[in-house]
Amino acid sequence: MRIDRFAATHFRNLSDGSIEFGPGLNLVVGPNGQGKTNLLEAIYFFRLGRSFRAQVETELIRFGESFCRAEVDSTFTDGRREQFAFAIERSDARAAKTIKVNGEVLPRRTDLAGRFPVVLFGPHDLRVVSGEPEHRRRFFDMIGSMTDPGYLRTAAEYRRVVEQRNAALKGRAPRDEMAAWNERLVATGVDLLLRRRNLVASIEKEMLAQARDLESPFDFTMRYDSSLHGAGASDGAELPGVFHEKLGAVAQEEARRGVTLVGPHRDDVELVMDGRDLRRFGSQGQRRLFAVLLKLAEMSYLEAELREPCALLLDDVFSEFDEAIMAKLQRLLDGERQVFVTSPVPIAAAARARVHRVENGRVTAA
Repeated sequence: MRIDRFAATHFRNLSDGSIEFGPGLNLVVGPNGQGKTNLLEAIYFFRLGRSFRAQVETELIRFGESFCRAEVDSTFTDGRREQFAFAIERSDARAAKTIKVNGEVLPRRTDLAGRFPVVLFGPHDLRVVSGEPEHRRRFFDMIGSMTDPGYLRTAAEYRRVVEQRNAALKGRAPRDEMAAWNERLVATGVDLLLRRRNLVASIEKEMLAQARDLESPFDFTMRYDSSLHGAGASDGAELPGVFHEKLGAVAQEEARRGVTLVGPHRDDVELVMDGRDLRRFGSQGQRRLFAVLLKLAEMSYLEAELREPCALLLDDVFSEFDEAIMAKLQRLLDGERQVFVTSPVPIAAAARARVHRVENGRVTAA
């Protein structure tokens, strides 16, 4: 996919208007705090219909305005041209959101899944490696939801079941009602666990291939760590029984706390370097390299599954990563893929890039 044009109105601090992008490297230059990341945020919104950093969508609306909107025109390898657009309106403290593709309103934001192949990589992605388990679960579930409609449905249904089961626990629901919730939790939970476990194995293969290409001196692996205590390696037919057994073991504690304590929402993906836990024993440089490999693996996996090149958004990575890692990333700037790079200063590849300068939210051709 190639992003040809971007336009916005009242989106954060970005000036209203449109921008034309080049088919290869697009360098977005300007001092910190001027709006470079806001531009990437608006583009990335179309991946799954939400921001990668705003907690509340009204934050996207420029102060003093009642709405914001943005749109992109894109071209795909089969010659298709599609326009993606979203609008967010402020209603008291809430936000009303509309998403359109080629002028048609999408009933759900998740209908965007897989239609706008873009990968974002920035300093915040270090949380996937160094942060809490929820960041790793979200990372893999986002990939699965983009490439597999079944994964998307299962993950959404599982979240609903956990929320409703928690409400039943807090309300001290009778035993027969909790038994029904247990059945739904096990059915959707086993499905999600198996899908996520298989996805982790696929991403690991892609990551190892990327590590070989980059001549990494380290041996990196990933292990799915299930809250079912070892069930990550169990046959799928065994998992429902194991799940029910674990639920029985924690039933009193769940009733006391009013929260579901077993299931894939409690799982983690253990990142291992040379046989040791990367979070505990890895250096900052090694964690950053692992983050690079994960994002490269994500991109190659999405491209294989969606059969479409991804547009790559690199947000201020040149100031965050050391020269050795950036030398490895440099090959991404030298290829045919469309790449967007934000930087406070011009970079070495600027001579063949289309350069856009950002100052006080105003984006101009440099």
